[in-house]
Order: sequence, then structure tokens, then C-alpha cells
Amino acid sequence: MRGRWASAAVGAGIARHRAGAAADQQVQAANQASQLEMQKMEAQHQHEMDMLRSSQARAPPQPQQSAEDPMAKLKKLADLKQQGILSEEEFQKMKAALIAQL
Repeated sequence: MRGRWASAAVGAGIARHRAGAAADQQVQAANQASQLEMQKMEAQHQHEMDMLRSSQARAPPQPQQSAEDPMAKLKKLADLKQQGILSEEEFQKMKAALIAQL
């Protein structure tokens, strides 16, 4: 009887060991797959960054101009002053700044 119990215990131990080894192999395969995916993503990101840098290097620099004509800004400021949103002092300071930009 002891021989059968011992044999069953040894067999169960071997089965657990094999199952554990199979599970370890699956985990290792999954880790390798995720590492490959991560490397692909990093390579793609690097490629996109290189493309962005090269496109920025080829693009001519844009002159920095205000989006609006200084005279149009001055008219808007005058309208704001007339509506009472800007005080006379604020209007004069902003007007002087606009004139200085010319």
C-alpha cells in the first residue's frame, strides 16, 4: 500500500513540476512578446520624432508678426475705452505700447 501512495505522490509531484514549467514557459513567451512590442513602439516613436525634426529643419522660419494690424488694435482699444471697459490711463499705456511696436 505504501508503494502505491509513494508512487502517486511522486507522480503528482512530477505533474506539478511539469505544469509549473509549462506555465513558466508561457510567462516567458508572453514577456518576450511584450518586449518585442515595446521595441517596435519605441522604434516607431523614434521614427516619428526623426520625421518631425527633419520637417522642422526644412520648413523656413516664419516671421513673427502680430496677427492683427496695429491700427486695428488701436481702434479696438478706443472702442473698449468708449464702452468704459478701459480707463483713460489704461488706454494711453496700451496706445503707447502699440505705437512703440511700429
